[in-house]
Amino acid sequence: MLGVSANHVYNLIASGQVKVTRLGRRLLVPRYELERLGLLPKENPAMQGGAE
Repeated sequence: MLGVSANHVYNLIASGQVKVTRLGRRLLVPRYELERLGLLPKENPAMQGGAE
């Protein structure tokens, strides 16, 4: 989905390079962390809101 393997993401988390929140057994990665790593495009506030 993100273009990187799950193992790579787990390694980044284990090394402290990616901050996560634990919710039970789930690891939640904040959007800003994915943007910081270049795995998601940065949000453009002008593009938010849907229909014009």
